[in-house]
Amino acid sequence: MKTQIRSQASTCIITRTAALLALALFLAGCVVTSVYPFYTDKDLVSNPVLPGKWVDADATNPPSEYAQIKPLDGKGYWVTLVGAQETNSMEAHLFRLKQQLFLDTFPTNRSLDYVPTHQVSKVLQIVPRLETADLNYDWLSHLLEKHPKAIRHLVLPEKPGEEGGRIVLTADTKELQRFLLKYVNNTNAWNNPSHYKRLD
Repeated sequence: MKTQIRSQASTCIITRTAALLALALFLAGCVVTSVYPFYTDKDLVSNPVLPGKWVDADATNPPSEYAQIKPLDGKGYWVTLVGAQETNSMEAHLFRLKQQLFLDTFPTNRSLDYVPTHQVSKVLQIVPRLETADLNYDWLSHLLEKHPKAIRHLVLPEKPGEEGGRIVLTADTKELQRFLLKYVNNTNAWNNPSHYKRLD
């Protein structure tokens, strides 16, 4: 029997922003999540421009919501997402596959029984403004309905006993990377770019 995958309206992880480093904490959006990271240590790169405070590039008033990015030991970044009502944190890793930059992020605010989930964004540019695009959840759900073996995944029901649910990728890192490279230039596979400017 074919597994039903529900569309964005009923299966999104509700977050509060779009793209950057899952800056998804400021707007409502739907993100693709993975149990395994999208990078290996050899793929990691660093960029001296990335640390700092970033806000939506269209913001005109003094922002109450922003992302503070600081370097971690090695080639990672610590991201503090400051919102009007709460503050959250995550680790981010900038990595390169072929000639394309990507950003893998996963939250650090979680309970003991929470399974960390990685998210990925394609980095289109860092200067003069940061521009990123998230993997398109709706595109992925349509792909997997037609081709369930396109990439290993689970469909988690929202409630016990319900059919269908939310997609979680279970492929290992090598398979995830092959998938990213296969669709890196497919415009339907990525959401519209989000743009961010520095505050400092």
